[in-house]
Amino acid sequence: MSAQRRRRRRITSSGADKWKNKMWFDMRAPDYIGDESLGQTPSTNISSVLGRSFKMSLMDITNRFDDLNYGLKFRVTGITGNRASTEFVGQELNRDFKRSQIRNHRSQVEGIFNLTLKDGSRLRITAFAVTFNRAAHNTKKEIRKAIRETLFEYVEDITFPALVNSLVNYELRSLLYEPANDVFPIKILEISKVKVLRLPEDRRAMDADDLEIDEDVDLSQPSDMDEEDEEIEEIEAAVEETEEEGSEDDEEEDE
Repeated sequence: MSAQRRRRRRITSSGADKWKNKMWFDMRAPDYIGDESLGQTPSTNISSVLGRSFKMSLMDITNRFDDLNYGLKFRVTGITGNRASTEFVGQELNRDFKRSQIRNHRSQVEGIFNLTLKDGSRLRITAFAVTFNRAAHNTKKEIRKAIRETLFEYVEDITFPALVNSLVNYELRSLLYEPANDVFPIKILEISKVKVLRLPEDRRAMDADDLEIDEDVDLSQPSDMDEEDEEIEEIEAAVEETEEEGSEDDEEEDE
């Protein structure tokens, strides 16, 4: 066995051991979005998982193709055993879809609104509307005003989980469409961006000092990922053998 091959084997073995020694946590969606598994995340330090943010398509949660254009952002706020609890912290409409709706004969109306909900949480919501035909400047102001009044009236008696649920179920979008369409014919109205400025007090991240590892919980790498690692190692070994045979053939030709 050549020195180069032995060195590659050591590097491959070291990389595999590094991943196998990591703790794996199951990231779960908030209860108001269905408590679905959002995937696995590895870490060598349990405290580094807390506060970790990630994005994913709404379609990955609902399995509806129509939800492909909506991206959600989550943040890990608590850990119990191998379960990493998350909270919704943002949403964004696909920019390519947004640009595809804008035409020369249409008008774009956009409004940014800071909202404070009943439970003390705060959000910044951006509403995006496109008219069928060109609208005058004053008409755009009236559309934006109608959206603002409806939105502020809606959030007076609503909590954070209920608002997020209305976002992913398009209830809020439908609610804002009607008054805006009464002012001027609207082709589409979307919630193009949501940013959570402050979570409710009972849903904020737990203190890192309160994190404890439960020895009875299996934090090892999921079995399906073990199988993937084994397949990768087999492929790498086959490539190495092919390269070694090629180098031996070259040496014979040189002789």
